[in-house]
Amino acid sequence: MTPDERMATNMAIRAAIIAIEEIMGENATKVIFNKAGKREIYDNPPEFNFEPCIKVSEQAAIYRAIMDLMGFKGGIVLWRRIGYSIMKCAVEIGHILDSFAELSPAEKFNKGMEIFVMGSGKGKLVTGPEGIVEFDSFDCFSCEGYTYTRPVCAHYEGIIQFLSDWAFGKDTYLARETLCMAMGDKTCYVKLVKKD
Repeated sequence: MTPDERMATNMAIRAAIIAIEEIMGENATKVIFNKAGKREIYDNPPEFNFEPCIKVSEQAAIYRAIMDLMGFKGGIVLWRRIGYSIMKCAVEIGHILDSFAELSPAEKFNKGMEIFVMGSGKGKLVTGPEGIVEFDSFDCFSCEGYTYTRPVCAHYEGIIQFLSDWAFGKDTYLARETLCMAMGDKTCYVKLVKKD
């Protein structure tokens, strides 16, 4: 399946609408969705389910509209906050991880990551140290067309940070993108780093 054929789920887009509006406000969110050509989705948000919603390329236009509105550096900062809020919304409002609450922290995190990859249709999981999975976004839409000296895909860091906080507690790990196509790497790669 080509990137243009891949679809973002209703869950991902509904959570993005809620998260962007929570962080940027209603008017800025309308501007973002207008600029991305997706105002109808903002006006009629999809249900909390894993049905296909819009093409991943159209989802990327929403994220690029944030960069256009906030500038490159400001957009990166907001992407992380939005990613965190997207996953928080999916977990706390969409209840997508309720059935994993009794698992061990590592199992909870890994299951959360499996649901994220399945629901987003992005990347793949790689087993890292101590059996904790890491995220390899070999098909990243976020940094396409950007060149920068540091990693750009902060929304993935935010999503994974929320899952880490949910599973392990807030003071255990930090989600860090260690490879990024915007820096010339062949993939965008996010893993957990133990906090000191």
